[in-house]
Amino acid sequence: MANQTALIVTKVTFFILATFIQLGNIQAIDFHQEADNLDSLRLLLDLSNQLAYTQPEQSFAYALQAYATARFSGSPAIHSEAAQVLGYSYYDQREYKKAEKKLLEALSISKSYKLNSLNEKNHNALYQLYRRMEDFDRAKTHIDLAHDIAIANGDPIRLANILKGKGQLYKEMGVLEKAVSSLLQAIQVIQNKDEPLDYALFIDCETSLALVYTEMEDHDQARYYLISALSHAKTQQLPVQTLYAHLNLGLVYKKLADNSGQESLYDSAKEHNSLALSLAEKQHRKPEIAMILNNMAFLAFEQHDLAEAKRLLSKAIPIKLETGNHRSLGYAYWLKGKIISAENQSMDAVKVYQEAISYAQKGKALSLYRDLLEDLSEEYYKQKNLQAYRNSLQLKEKLSDSLINLEKAKNIASAEILYRQKKDPKSEQFSTAFPKESTASIQIGLALLALSSFFFLVYFYYKLSIKEKLLRVFDLQLRDSKKKQEKLQKKLLVYSENLANSLSKNQELVRELEKSAINYARQEALEALAQFKISRQEDCRTFRLLFEKAFPGYWDRLKKDLPELTENELMLGALFKLGFSTQEMASVLGISYDGTKKARYRFKKKITNLSESQKNGQFSNRLTK
Repeated sequence: MANQTALIVTKVTFFILATFIQLGNIQAIDFHQEADNLDSLRLLLDLSNQLAYTQPEQSFAYALQAYATARFSGSPAIHSEAAQVLGYSYYDQREYKKAEKKLLEALSISKSYKLNSLNEKNHNALYQLYRRMEDFDRAKTHIDLAHDIAIANGDPIRLANILKGKGQLYKEMGVLEKAVSSLLQAIQVIQNKDEPLDYALFIDCETSLALVYTEMEDHDQARYYLISALSHAKTQQLPVQTLYAHLNLGLVYKKLADNSGQESLYDSAKEHNSLALSLAEKQHRKPEIAMILNNMAFLAFEQHDLAEAKRLLSKAIPIKLETGNHRSLGYAYWLKGKIISAENQSMDAVKVYQEAISYAQKGKALSLYRDLLEDLSEEYYKQKNLQAYRNSLQLKEKLSDSLINLEKAKNIASAEILYRQKKDPKSEQFSTAFPKESTASIQIGLALLALSSFFFLVYFYYKLSIKEKLLRVFDLQLRDSKKKQEKLQKKLLVYSENLANSLSKNQELVRELEKSAINYARQEALEALAQFKISRQEDCRTFRLLFEKAFPGYWDRLKKDLPELTENELMLGALFKLGFSTQEMASVLGISYDGTKKARYRFKKKITNLSESQKNGQFSNRLTK
């Protein structure tokens, strides 16, 4: 009996052990399968990030596949990261609403599971999206949150990356001094950390800093940082950073050449553009290839090489159309319009400028839109289309004072104040000024009243400071608008003067032509009269017609002033007017010299008598001289 019991216990024990072993094997299999799934998802996400620039379609396909799988992976971290990568893919395709939806989803997941590292990256991704959308308020909110998380996590690389993003945001908002400060802080954080230098991030900061100095028109300082970035990129063999250093050096050298006129600087710009183009082609980076070709075309245009500018632009535009970057296309068609205008094809230039404006509107490139309107107005001025000229300039003025621009001014004003002033140490001290062991409720009430008053004063101060800054910005805009209005008035005045001069010249030309025609007819009549001979009555009428051509109205005035004259005497009066001698008069009248002489004498005597009796002596003297 005891043996049977022992056998049963042994079997049960063996069964239990086998069951546990089997369960352990199943769990191990599930764990390995889950690990394999996560590894495959990680591979898809890495491939999507790697191919984002060179093969965007394949990159998007990998991101979509990873997101579809990650939703059911059971890992919140991988789900959040997959949503973030897909959001970036939509961002690259400029589908900003879809990108926003996925990036907010990624942030929601990381916040729900308190994944601080992913929280910072998701806030940073949303900052980049809103910065591209020119929604500076929300961009500022997310970069600030990312900054706080990076400090809390104690990761210097992520902190430097956030500071770089802050610098780029300040640049977009026009607060250039703060942009420089943030980027210099980022460089300092990278250099101070104990680990090996992150050269890729360090070079990106140097390049971003150079771009800020370019905006400040400090091109020498920009060149200094770009040369440093290029040196580090070459040493570390970083192809993307090397490409961007060459690309931006091409722009900076062009600016330096424009300011100084030195041909050697133009040569340096060409050299860096060529090197950048070669690197972009090797890396299959189509957007950068189009950008560099456009820069090279602008450089050729500035050097008056229109054929080379057209050739380069013809290669850039198809790539830009393929990538679908509206803002970039706006700049390309702007240059195309300039080239056509330089070839004196004003009507075609207007059409191209209008096409460029449509791209600028789609790409929300406000500054480009204003520049295009200015060039378009110049073309209308060349065409003497005053109405279109005025409309273009007025629209440009409206854009300068648009709500979008005023919103940017508000952001700049608030950023100057809110970013400049750190938390007031006095407020911190005041906040801890409550007595530790207060027994009187009146003390607490007074302290609360004082504290609320203090915060009200601080709030009022901030509001007042922002309003003052806005007023200064609006005042500057008003003065700038007045200057532009004065410039417009001067142009209109010049146009009016030119138009008036043109009309005056046309009228003068018409008068000259009329005068020339009269003189020509008179000369013909005088030549005919010089050889005229009267042999019959019809010849007298012909003579009178010729005389009227030479001296319009004279015959009629003579008859009116001296009605007593006969037809023959009127004929003598006409011959006197022609200044004919006695011999010439005889030849015309067909009578002898002596007869003509007697007729002249009698005519002059009669004229003198009639003139004196009618007080027309002055007319008589002019007639017979």
